[in-house]
Parts: sequence; structure tokens; C-alpha cells
Amino acid sequence: MLLGREGELRLYAGPSLPEGLRERFDGLRVIEGNGSCVSVVLSGEKVLVHNATQDERWLRLHELARALQIRACWSVPIRDPLGQAVGSFALTSFREGTPTTEQERLLEGIAAVVAQFLFQPSVDGRDRSFAAALRSISEGVLLTDAEQNILYFNNAFAEITGYGLAELIGKNCRILQGPKTAAETVARIRQHLDAGQAYSGEILNYRKDGSSFWNQLSINPIRDQQGQLAQFVSVQRDISEERQQREALRLSAQVFEAQEGIMITDAEQRIVRVNRAFTRLTGYAESDVLGLTPQILHSGLQNGNFYERMWEKLHRDGEWQGEIWNRRKNGDLFPEFLQIRAVRNNAGEITNYIGYFHDLTHQKAREAELEKMALHDPLTGLMNRRALEEELPRARARADRSERLLALVVLDLDDFKEVNDRIGHDRGDAVLQRLAQRLQDSLRHSDGVVRIGGDEFILLLEGLRDVDQLESVLRKVNSAVEKPLVLESGEQIHIQVSMGVSIYPLSANSNLELLLREADQAMFESKRNKETRNAPWAFWSPDESAQSLYPLRMLFRAGGLQSWYQPIWDQRAKRVVGLEALARLVDEDGKVWGPGDFLGQLSEKDIFSLTEQMLRKAILDLQALEREGQVYWVSVNIDPQVLGTACIYAIKGIVDDFRVDPARITLEILENHDFIDRQIATDHLLDLKAMGFRLALDDIGSGYSSLLRLKELPVDKAKLDQGFVRCLEDRPQDLRFVQSVLGLTKGLHIDLVAEGVESDAIRDALMEMGVRYFQGYAIARPMPVPMLHEFLERSLQDDRDIPVSFLGLYAQHISHFDILEKTLELHPEIVDFQVMANAHACPEERRLEQLGLAPDAMLMTLHQEYHALIGCLRIENGKVRDADWSAVEDCHRRFSTALLDAFWLRAQQPA
Repeated sequence: MLLGREGELRLYAGPSLPEGLRERFDGLRVIEGNGSCVSVVLSGEKVLVHNATQDERWLRLHELARALQIRACWSVPIRDPLGQAVGSFALTSFREGTPTTEQERLLEGIAAVVAQFLFQPSVDGRDRSFAAALRSISEGVLLTDAEQNILYFNNAFAEITGYGLAELIGKNCRILQGPKTAAETVARIRQHLDAGQAYSGEILNYRKDGSSFWNQLSINPIRDQQGQLAQFVSVQRDISEERQQREALRLSAQVFEAQEGIMITDAEQRIVRVNRAFTRLTGYAESDVLGLTPQILHSGLQNGNFYERMWEKLHRDGEWQGEIWNRRKNGDLFPEFLQIRAVRNNAGEITNYIGYFHDLTHQKAREAELEKMALHDPLTGLMNRRALEEELPRARARADRSERLLALVVLDLDDFKEVNDRIGHDRGDAVLQRLAQRLQDSLRHSDGVVRIGGDEFILLLEGLRDVDQLESVLRKVNSAVEKPLVLESGEQIHIQVSMGVSIYPLSANSNLELLLREADQAMFESKRNKETRNAPWAFWSPDESAQSLYPLRMLFRAGGLQSWYQPIWDQRAKRVVGLEALARLVDEDGKVWGPGDFLGQLSEKDIFSLTEQMLRKAILDLQALEREGQVYWVSVNIDPQVLGTACIYAIKGIVDDFRVDPARITLEILENHDFIDRQIATDHLLDLKAMGFRLALDDIGSGYSSLLRLKELPVDKAKLDQGFVRCLEDRPQDLRFVQSVLGLTKGLHIDLVAEGVESDAIRDALMEMGVRYFQGYAIARPMPVPMLHEFLERSLQDDRDIPVSFLGLYAQHISHFDILEKTLELHPEIVDFQVMANAHACPEERRLEQLGLAPDAMLMTLHQEYHALIGCLRIENGKVRDADWSAVEDCHRRFSTALLDAFWLRAQQPA
């Protein structure tokens, strides 16, 4: 069969082939599925079909092959002088089979003879050499007639466009044009060709698969012996990548001349190029710096360690960025934001460094101005409340290091409102400004003055040796304020003050609010006793005021601490395995306060003492239970603010004193504290881990950062924040979050404890999700030690199962569905769809029966429909058909919603 001018295969067969069959095979269209000969022309390779009635390449001719009882069909290509398959020679058989090696050689030999017979008379040696050259060159070569209808093309052109011979022969070149081909370019080419002129240029063409490419054309006319235009020959090349590179270079040139300074060095850090912005920002011309290193810009403000760390990161990560100070050519220093990137060759070797920087001078000035506005009082220029909040922790740390006193003084102007009303607010503001200046002048450089509004000021006095030195400072302050102020009118203003003083560490408080409350109370005492006082200041006295200010602190110090316990249930072991020690304060009347009531009143030293006492009580109670034959582990909360070297030594001392196995003690660290953001936290936790303690991170999920900390901190347990657990009956969708956290902790080999398990339904749901450890009212409430012993004795005989609930069934179903979905996605071949179609074999149906549902109940019907749809799933190309899976998903959603509806309906029914 040979390819005709119309793109169809014409049949040439021996006389033994009946006329009817000739008509059926003659004129076959060159499309997929039209038999072996068509496949040969499309692919350019031989096609050996052993059973035409089943082979995909005979898809359109299966009925014909069966009617003619054709089985084997072996076809080899007949090639023209350019090497293109223009037809095929084929043998057919009524029996299935594949040819032997000798038969293949015979077929190829006959095809070669046919090609020689067809083309040899018109092809001499030079033509054959020319044809061989066309086949070997990498540029596409195309031969068309005068109307641009394609006659021949070489292999390179076929590779560029993706078309085969039968798809292009006889077609017009317009077949390569597409929606974004420029009409003006096409018109310009047409104009040249109509005039018989050569054309060179670029055009956007389209491949067979619809993708576009930029084609560089060089078209030349061919004339016959009479000089008439007969054909066109063109050389074509895909230049898409070259155009992308040119565009990238163009963009790079634009970027290089951006407002940002750019400097390029070689691998030895010698400058090879800078842009105009570099010159504008530094004052150095390119000629000034070529061949030099960036050290010419160094300000001297960064030491050698800074640059060592910078280059270490550059070599490790290939980039560095940060703020740096550099020096301009005129000697001026300026801040800049610098980004450096290493450029590597194909071998991975660094060839260049590129630095991008922009001047931060104006930005720094603006930031300084905004910072000053944010931290200073607009009227007086003194520090404001926010500045005090930032400065106080630093002042406290300095006091700790120097072992000196730190005083916080609340200073209030007596009767200033009457003065302000009498002289006017403008003059009153001027008086405040002058008083502010007097306060600053009367204090030492180490002290600070804050205006928190109106006529109230705060003094921060540091480095005091004793109270006598403090009183000397206060007398100086009082003298400065009471000195008469003379207005422009000549009127004299006399101001008096009342001051209240709180002293750290005598107050044992580092919290600003508590220190202010103490100083405020002392100031009001001074103002109340204005007529009889010896000095305008009063000191806050812990002995006299703590009882009224912090009654629970005094109760704690008086021995009111008790250790209560809440059991932790292991669902796998079906028993209580652990206890959480919970601090409670109990007064003489038996009233109980929890940590939320009293922690805010405790000083840091009190919290340290609380940790020690709770650990000692927990160990004593643990050992008492052990003597009764009951072995548990116990968890004790530790406030991160006290977890330091001293605390670690104290904990170790307690464990050594009691000779208890530290593996039976879990130390719970609160998640929501800045402490565990610091590297030192990890070091302290590793120390505790090395001693043998188990560590837990509390309230997981209350902050996004907690999930990240799980992989960074050496914890053994994670306690899921009860806010996600106790609300599961109202928000069942939170089970998805629980499922995610459970998967995360399992992957990290961390035990998950669910807090806030308040009902049997929640317990049932969490059990179905795979949570092992439970804590909450559904297990037991926190209780004092005597009640704990009674509870544990009962729990040893209590092996009742958790009641089945619709919430638990909902959790079980979504877990099963997730497993099915993942299995079908990764390994569908292991699913037995026949078994899955049987809803009666599913444990969910047994739970529905336990819930009292009749066989014809809606939930039963939905569950059976769900399984029936799973049984109808079909696998195509290794995957479940989308339409089938969509039906399963829809039924899954309806069944899940119905389960929740049933749960809420039953919850509303009276018990």
C-alpha cells in the first residue's frame, strides 16, 4: 500500500485478492486503528500483528478482520529517497503468529526492492547523497509547491512539529499556524512568496499537540527551466529557548539598572561589575572598584566574627541577607540591607557572588522617629507606659546581677487640678513640661522618669545600696519639685507631691502591674496622711499590705497547699495508669481555690516553692500507693518561668532524697509561654531528660507554634488542649483536628493524652479515632488523696465497656473512610470489592444494631447503600474510576450527616 496525494493509502495487491476485498482496503485513511499498514506510515517502523481481531492497531477494522478471518498481518515500511515511510509491504495469514527472523528479512527485502523499483529511475547517486544529507542535518527542511502545499520534509522537521508524513503530505503550510500567530507576519511572508522572493524571519508556529514554538524561517524559491516558479524550499529551526534566553538577558539588563545597588564579584571576591545605583549610593564609580574586594566599603562597625559567620552561611546555604553598616567614598557611614547569593557552574563550583543592597538611612530615621513617638510622652518627651513595660524587665535583671535594690516610685502632684483650672490648660501644660525637666535633672543617669498621664509620674531608680540612699534620692526629687515656679506673668506656682515606693526584691514581684499596685497603694497612704506625714513618700510594706492585696499568697505561705489528683486512663490496658498532680489551696473553712485563682498572686519565689512542694507531695503519695500494691506514674506541672539551673538542681535533689525512679515522674511544661521559644529551654529539658524524667508538653493545639515545637523539644507526651475535646459534642468536625494531631504524635513516637473527656460519647469517639490515654470528668474529677484511694480501689474491678454512641460511630466511620480512600489511592489491587459490598460484615452495622436501629431504618439503608457502591467500584489504568468514587463520596457524606443528626436528636431526649 502506498500513500496517495490525498493522504490516503492506495492498495496494490496480487490478482489472488478478491475484488470485494480490494475495495474495502483501498483508500484507507491514515488514522490510528486503521490497520497495520496505516500504523507503519504513522510510526515509520515495522508493525507485526499476530491477531488482527484483537490488536488495538486494528481497532477500526476488527469487524472486517473477523469477517475475512484475518489473523496475522506483518507490515514493513516502503521508504522514499528522503527516508520517509510512504507506504508498506504486508503479508496476511488466516492463522495467528509472529514472523521468524528469516521471514522479517524477506519482508524487508521485498519492501526495499519495491522502493528501488518505484524511485530508482529518478534518483541518481547525487540525489541519494542529497537525500542522506537531508536526513542527517538538525534543521528542518520543507519542500512545497508554488501554493505552499507540502511535498516533502526531513526527519528534523517532523521532530520539530510532531507530525508524521501522512499528516502533512498534501497539506498547506497554514496547518502550522495557530491562534497567536501574528497575522501581520503571515501577510509579510505571503507578500514575499507571491512575488517569488526569498524570506527570512521568525514566526510563532504550533506543533501537532497544540503547543507553540518560535520558528526561524529561511524560505527560497525554486524555478523550472523556463524560469517559472515551481516550488519553495525552506530551512526551519526551533528557537524558543534562544528567545527565552534573549528575553531573560533583556530583563536582566533592566534589573541590573534598577534602583537597588548591585555588585558582582568573581570567586575570589574581586569586583567585576557594579551598576549605576551602586555608584549613586556609595559614591564609587565602577572604575574606582574594579579588581578590588568589597572590603573597600567596610565601616569597621562589624567585627571579624560577623564576617566569618556571614561567609560560613554563604558557603553552606549559597545565600546570606541582613542589615550591615558600610562606608561611602566620602567617609559617611550608612546602614543598608544586603543580600548576597553565590553563583555556581554545572560542576557545582562557585564562580561569582552577586550582592544586592539598598540604603536604609531614611528608613532607620523614620523608624527611630516612630519608635520615639511610640515610647515617649508627646508633651514632656519623657518615657511613656509602654517604654516602662519594656525597660522594667531589663532593670530587674540588672538588679539581680548587681544585687542592688530597684525602686518603682509613683509620684502624684497634689491638688494640681485646681492649679490647672486657675492658670489655664496651656500654662498648665507648660508647668508640667518644666517639672518634667526638673525631675530629669534631679536624678542620676541610671534612673528613669515616666509620665503615664495627667499629673502622675513614675520614677525608676536603679543600683541602690540601701533604703538610706533611696531616701536621699527622694529628698532631692522633692526639693526639685517644690521649688516655686515663676510664670511669665510673674505669678509663682507652688507644687507639692505625694510618692509611693515599691522596692524590688523586697516585694518579690517582677510583674509591672503588681509593682505598680504596691507603689500606688503606698502613694495613696502618703496622700491620705498628708497633714501628719514626716516625708512626702511612703513605702509599701509586704508585712502590712500583703494580706489585703494578696490573701491567697498568704494562704499559700501559711501552708494551705494541697495536692489533688486526676486519674489518667489507658484504653488499651483498660485501667488507670497515671495521675496528674494538681495544686489546690484550701483555707480553714474548707474553701478550695484552683491555680487560676491564686497563681497571679504568687511571686516568682513562691512559684519556685510551689514546684518543689508539689513534686515532694506527688512522690510521697506515689510511694504510699505503691505500698498498697498499686503502681502508677505521676505528672507534675512546672511553670517555665522558674525552670532554670537552680530548679533543675532542686528537682534532682528531691528525687535523690526519696530514691524514686525518675522515669515514673512526668514533668509537664505549659505550651503557651515564651520560655520554650528560647534555645536555653531545650538545653534545660535535655538535662531533665538525661536524668531520666519523662517530659510532656501541655495544651497542644492552643497555639499553632505548639505543633512545630513537638518536633523540636525532647518530649515523651503531648496533652491535647481540652478546648478541642470537651466541645466535640457541639463541634464533631474537630475530630479531624484530633485525627491530625494523633497522626503527628504517632509519627514522632510521642504519646497523646486527651484532656477534657467530659462524657462517654466523647470518650467513645476518641477511642474510635485511636486515642489511647484519656483524662477528664468521664474518667474522674480531680480529688484529694483520701478520695483517690477509694476511687482506685473501685476502678481495679471496673471493667465495663464504654457505651456505644452515634458520635463514636461517626468517628469510626470517618476513620474507616480515610483508610479506604488512602488504600484505593495507593494500592487498589489489595481491596476485595466483593467482600466490601457486604454491609453485614462491617463492624459499623453491628454498632448500629447495638444502638437499637431496626433493619429498615434510614441509617441502616444508607450504610448498605454505601457498601453496595464500594462493591461497584471498577479499576481502570490502576485507579478507581472518578465517577464511581464520586458516588461513594456522596453516600459517605450523607451517611456521616445522618449519624450526626441522630446523635444530636438522641442528645435532646430526656435521660
